Amino acid sequence: MAGVDQGAATDVFPDQVLTERLSDPHTMEQLIRLLDKLDQVVFLLDMMEEFLRRGPEFADSINDLVVALRHSLTPSEGNPRWQNLFYVARRLQDFLDSPQLQSLLRSDVLDVRSIRVVGNLARAMIEASEDVSKGETKRIGLVGLMRALGDPEVQPALNFVLGFARRLSREFSDA
Repeated sequence: MAGVDQGAATDVFPDQVLTERLSDPHTMEQLIRLLDKLDQVVFLLDMMEEFLRRGPEFADSINDLVVALRHSLTPSEGNPRWQNLFYVARRLQDFLDSPQLQSLLRSDVLDVRSIRVVGNLARAMIEASEDVSKGETKRIGLVGLMRALGDPEVQPALNFVLGFARRLSREFSDA
């Protein structure tokens, strides 16, 4: 009987219990954090709901994959295929661990700026090659070459070539 009275007492004052819990600073802090992330929580719940809704689809796809693998590997030829796969994986790992590849990855060859410069050079070479193949070039003598050196369009390329030559010489000297 005492248990019934106790349950009845909490039923009579649920708003008082709620008010006390909501006025607790820790609870208020947690609620504020929850409200700040409400959009993310709703997105996460929507994603989970969609995932659960498509669960049978995923299971069917996995089942089809297992069936396809079983059919593709017959007992007589399945073993060499797996051995080949492991051999390739081992060789790939050896390649990835090689000092040459590690040195290449540490170098500036794969730097975005290097790739951009090489791309610019390649485009310029292609366009110049196309111009030559179209016959748009004319014979240039020594005076024409001297005049071209002063051309504002040629100046950036000349500055690049001279700067490259200086820095390349420094790289060779440091090596």
